[in-house]
Amino acid sequence: MASGSINRTGRVSSIDYKRGTYEVTYFDRGQSVTRQINAISNGEYKMPKIGQMVSVMHNSNGSAAGVTVGTVWNESNKPVEGYEGLFRKEYSNEQGQAYERFDANTGVYTQFIPTRTGRNCKGEIYDEAKGPISMVGGGQVQLNSSGGSISMQAAQGAGINAGTNVSLESGADTSIESGGQMGIAVGGKFSVVVTGETSIEHSDKVEIKANGATITISASGDISITSPTKIEMSAPKININAPDGDVKIKNVSLIDHKHAGGPKPDR
Repeated sequence: MASGSINRTGRVSSIDYKRGTYEVTYFDRGQSVTRQINAISNGEYKMPKIGQMVSVMHNSNGSAAGVTVGTVWNESNKPVEGYEGLFRKEYSNEQGQAYERFDANTGVYTQFIPTRTGRNCKGEIYDEAKGPISMVGGGQVQLNSSGGSISMQAAQGAGINAGTNVSLESGADTSIESGGQMGIAVGGKFSVVVTGETSIEHSDKVEIKANGATITISASGDISITSPTKIEMSAPKININAPDGDVKIKNVSLIDHKHAGGPKPDR
């Protein structure tokens, strides 16, 4: 070779992965082999495969010190895809195993990893999108805050849909608020267990229906209990106190009924 910087193309014959260097064999020069030469890094580590073609820039005569510019496309190393406006970076020597791609024509950026990807940040992670955001998991999806709270806010609706169980647990207070209607539909058993005081406050009509029976509390406080079969009350002591009203069974009034051969009951 003449003096000065000269570019040559050869194949990688050995690699020192720890140092980030490798030897190159020039088959067009009688299979001469360079000494361990440096690869351009720019803070990035990606070593080629043995036998892969690389471009080398020598800065002195013969196969002395030089630097590898990088791998080259050829018949044995063709791009996975290619068209105007495509930018793609492979993270593996096996094409398509792990990569990033950006299509300038559509503005779509894609990152593909075969097993696991993660971010580790000592500060804040902030993601923002002007359009929809979707998170889809083929397995368990978990949200965990080890030092603070987790909040979900939506300008419109929010939904939780599970194929089996939904669990809501709190080590302290739990609050559910709705500015409009609230509906609870249960296909099986519905159970509420409270170990402390229970208070239900309502400013409008309340109606509870089950198996044809109805308990109604009007907005003014009237209570009505109806049943298609029977109503039973049983206790060691029952007190009923009302300044006005009546009780009728089989159209017989508790107040106005007459005993045979006896006076009317006192009022």
